Amino acid sequence: MFAKVILDTNSRFLDRSFTYKVPDRLVDDISIARRVLVPFGGGNKTYVAFIYELVDNLDSDIDFKIKEIIDLIDDRKLISNELMDLAFFMSKRYSSSIQAALKQVMPPTKIKDIHVYYQNASELSNDFLDYLEEKREIKDLARKFSDYKEKLDYYLQEKIVKETFDVKSSQKISYDEYADLTKMNEEKINSRAYKQIEIVNYLKENGITEVKELLAHTKAGKSSLNTLISKNIISITKKEKEKEISDLYSKYNKFTLNNEQQKAYDIINNDRKGHFLLYGVTGSGKTEIFLQMVEKVISEGKEAIILVPEISLTPQTIERFKGRFNEKIAIMHSRLTPKERFNQWRMINNGEVKIVIGARSAIFAPFRNLGIIIIDEEHDQSYISSQDPKYHTDEIAIERAKAHSCNLILATATPSIRSMARVEEGDFELIKLNNRVNNNMPSIDIVDMREELKESNFSMISKKLYREIENNLKNSEQTILFLNKVGHDSFTFCRSCGHVIKCEACDVAMTYHKNVDKLVCHYCGRTKNQVRICPVCHSKKIKEFGAGTEKLEEEVRHFFPDANILRMDSMTATNKNLYETMYRDMKNNKIDILLGTQMIAKGLDFKNVSLVGIISADLSLNVGDFKANETTFQLLTQVSGRAGRDKLKGRVIIQTYRPDNFVIQAAKNNDYEVFYENELKLRRAFNYPPYKNILTIRVVNESRLKTIDISKKLFKDISKLLNNTSIELIGPNPCKIARINNKFRYNILIKVDDNGLNDVIDIINRLRIKYINEYKDTSFIPALNPTNIN
Repeated sequence: MFAKVILDTNSRFLDRSFTYKVPDRLVDDISIARRVLVPFGGGNKTYVAFIYELVDNLDSDIDFKIKEIIDLIDDRKLISNELMDLAFFMSKRYSSSIQAALKQVMPPTKIKDIHVYYQNASELSNDFLDYLEEKREIKDLARKFSDYKEKLDYYLQEKIVKETFDVKSSQKISYDEYADLTKMNEEKINSRAYKQIEIVNYLKENGITEVKELLAHTKAGKSSLNTLISKNIISITKKEKEKEISDLYSKYNKFTLNNEQQKAYDIINNDRKGHFLLYGVTGSGKTEIFLQMVEKVISEGKEAIILVPEISLTPQTIERFKGRFNEKIAIMHSRLTPKERFNQWRMINNGEVKIVIGARSAIFAPFRNLGIIIIDEEHDQSYISSQDPKYHTDEIAIERAKAHSCNLILATATPSIRSMARVEEGDFELIKLNNRVNNNMPSIDIVDMREELKESNFSMISKKLYREIENNLKNSEQTILFLNKVGHDSFTFCRSCGHVIKCEACDVAMTYHKNVDKLVCHYCGRTKNQVRICPVCHSKKIKEFGAGTEKLEEEVRHFFPDANILRMDSMTATNKNLYETMYRDMKNNKIDILLGTQMIAKGLDFKNVSLVGIISADLSLNVGDFKANETTFQLLTQVSGRAGRDKLKGRVIIQTYRPDNFVIQAAKNNDYEVFYENELKLRRAFNYPPYKNILTIRVVNESRLKTIDISKKLFKDISKLLNNTSIELIGPNPCKIARINNKFRYNILIKVDDNGLNDVIDIINRLRIKYINEYKDTSFIPALNPTNIN
């Protein structure tokens, strides 16, 4: 028997599988998802490795000696079979390396640092269980009990013993210390040791106390406490620090469902394995349906995953779920520190929580008994991973829901074309909520900015929007202004020769940020001082053009100097605490005007927001992508839905240079059906999804010539293997942005229907392996971008 393993190393050159022989003594015990010790390299240095595949035989043409595994580290699997299967699904579906796929489902730390412990979780007593009153590792049990395996398996199955994970080295477990009096004789205390006497008296009066609090109240030093400990007058116990990320919540009462909500709840509750698309207008009460379904699932002893697209929505979602259930909730998203991320994983894996809330990575939460998966704002593009493996969160959710035979709910006010196609194909059941809970849909007006220019208004704020903001400030009501462009100006331009200041490593114009007087590339992160003299013609006629949220903030502060204004975009919201602060201040009416990008455009529910201003509705229509219309309609509808969520009448003002565009008009009329019908006509005409799947194969390399050569060769290889005339192969062509961070990028597009999709993916996977072996350079490997797999 042979094992394919992944070494626990950060070396990019070792990021692939290695094969080892399983010694006869381990054949009966070895299995996938376990850690082993292996010899590696000329010096046979010992590495920790993870088994991901076992095979009986190898190819006969192997002409080198296969080394043997040294030993097993774990007595049981590190992750479940379900998560292992999920990693293989991702590797095949998205043409990614198995290493990258496994990293998604593995504990978020180095494999070698994980330690598995066992501890008695019951009141039962015998030699074996008494030994487990303290946490013990397998090696401890093996030394103490010859029959430990049988006993441990039985006690784990009966939930008498619990299995927990700790980590050493990189992520240390933090503990709080508590002091308590023992029954020892206090006469051991010197009568002049006043601080020791004060500590003892405090514990007599208050009982067990945290050490920090004890020393603070008695103003005693650690030496006094240590002396009492050495005399056995005081005992110290350790308790692991609370691992919850946020304590931001207040009681969130259960609401009585209206007729529409109750009907939706009943449909879901009556089909506990069903997949549903919950399509409800903004403010229709989708969250209350989630809460009551989660309540049902938790009461049955099962677990729930709730996904939100933006980190800014996490505080609001946490507050509602904690306020309703008053129990621990795990949080998973990219802004957590490595220690926080591992602690959240441990809470889930150790069975301490039944609810996980987070961004797309939370779909990999190591639950073993899922009862429901909810993807809120399912249309959002952030649910598509842009890094290897480039997965679709909804496809991963479908796989997990099938594995656990549980509900999957995709919810939104603006269903994606992709999800509506699934409904029409019968894969999802559509549930509609047509009315707001408060029956108070906002009024929406369109302002033609061409007319504003004719009236010599060159600011970003139209006259109508200015008046409405002014009225809101007088009435102490809140306003949200939306502009989906960061920075002060879009680009810096020489008016003499036309030269645009671009990033030296990327083929994009740099964005000017006035507050730091810097040009910033939002693709690679490079910065430089603002240019004052044109580097081409040496003219001083350099000027910034375009506008972003920073410039909008500048104008708004100029127009309304007494208002409390907050800007939220990728340049200001740099950590999770800022999201919580924004949420709390908006909720407590400390902010008059909130302005920002799409992170404030969806999901947020503030009772005092009565006005929403959309500064430039045309921006996302001009991105040169076949999804531009869909993205624009979704953004406009979502941000409009932030107005009038409670008793106040909502007003929305859409500023645009294209007021007659069908997308703008559909958003104004809140008419998804008209938008959907028109968009399908366009998609059908050009064989775009959902009529055909589009696969993007991207070749990236630091050499432009090598990138072109590999792209052409890959194109020919794919052409030879394709035997389906209905498959359309396009390219190779430079990407829309041909160079990012000094790496050149070429695309090959494949249009294929559902029947041929799996065959095409198999071809790409075979070619990926071939190119790895042929070039020995991972930068040549074609990366399959699944953004447009539909």
